Amino acid sequence: MTTLPQGPRAEDTSLVMVGIDFRSAELELRERVAMREDEGEAVLVEVMARPEIAEAYLLSTCNRTELYLVAREHHRAFSTALELFARRAPEVADEGRFFVLHDREAARRLLSVATGLESMVLGEPEILGQVRSAAALAERVGSTGTVLQQLVHHATVAGKRARSETAIGEGAVSLGYATVDLARQIFGGLGRGSLLLVGAGETAELVAHALAERGIDEVRFVNRSDDRAASFHRRFPTARRISWGDMPAALETSDAVVTTTSAPEPIFTRHELREIMERRRSRALLLVDLGVPRNVEAAAGDLDNLFLHDLDSLQSLVDRNLDRRREEIPRVETIVADELQRFTEWQRRRDAEPVVASLQRRAEDIRRREVAAVREAFPEELHPTLDNLTRSLVRKILHHPSHQLRRGLERGERAQLELARELFQLDDEDESS
Repeated sequence: MTTLPQGPRAEDTSLVMVGIDFRSAELELRERVAMREDEGEAVLVEVMARPEIAEAYLLSTCNRTELYLVAREHHRAFSTALELFARRAPEVADEGRFFVLHDREAARRLLSVATGLESMVLGEPEILGQVRSAAALAERVGSTGTVLQQLVHHATVAGKRARSETAIGEGAVSLGYATVDLARQIFGGLGRGSLLLVGAGETAELVAHALAERGIDEVRFVNRSDDRAASFHRRFPTARRISWGDMPAALETSDAVVTTTSAPEPIFTRHELREIMERRRSRALLLVDLGVPRNVEAAAGDLDNLFLHDLDSLQSLVDRNLDRRREEIPRVETIVADELQRFTEWQRRRDAEPVVASLQRRAEDIRRREVAAVREAFPEELHPTLDNLTRSLVRKILHHPSHQLRRGLERGERAQLELARELFQLDDEDESS
């Protein structure tokens, strides 16, 4: 195994993040910068070949691509990151298209991302898994060391805490998941249910994805366009296409029906639905009309056991849930601040360790020399006692200074490190050892 060259002292490195997200760049640009797993692996390997970079972690999703670096030389590391982005899309380098964060703010960013605070859909659940997957890739490549591994650990903890201690991820905030919420309210879930989708476009796919995640047994769909139907079936191979003429019969046996077409006239009239509901023999039907114009006559909403919801009512549900999530932001920010403080304290303690280790080595060298000079003056059977006594003295003498160096860095008092180096000539000791 190749051993990387020894870098500078930990306190001489810095954390830098360069990235774009949905706030700074449009979708077309984000798509060009986004990286598949194999592309991300190649980037991490290339980055780690640069001497100015000690560690690297890449998070690339549909809404963000962010490269976190532990830099030995800050400005060169930043230039390297920007060069990699601009290679995929030159306009990334334009003012305002990317952002860069340093040290504590870079760490805060990853913690916030993992909690869902920085997501396009506030509190989205998928991002925490993406943070973990990115960490697994970096670990396989060998691009993360103690700093970024510790940062990802605290980001993961923050993400878990946000979901268990707050309601940031509760309540549907998309049309697909709002449909799931309605189904739960009416049926107590759709785990053994049947869904009929009328239409096979983007909205239908979002609904199908949300319901498939909840384990619905059967998805049927109907669409006039063969091309659109084929595309939908590729995304959802277990879905079964039915003919337009078989749609009334499918309504009789479905638990939920979602319409998503742009038909200029209603597909279902109140009269047709009344006949279907009579044949269902009091079985409840959830009918969600996401069509524009509406696919279902509004008057059908007064039929017994027919629960009709249109785009406006679903959007109202989504908006209420988003409002509840926004109310949780201060609590999630408190979690982020808590985990950031823990990471910062760990980092400061780590920065003190080289100085503490040098101090202990210097004291041990002095102890060994002094003991060697007088050892022959003591009977041989007392030599172990002499060693144990002097080691105990050194440990007790150094305990308080070592503790204060670590505590001083936790409080941000870096001057203590330099004072310790000067008082005990520790840099001279390191150079001579």
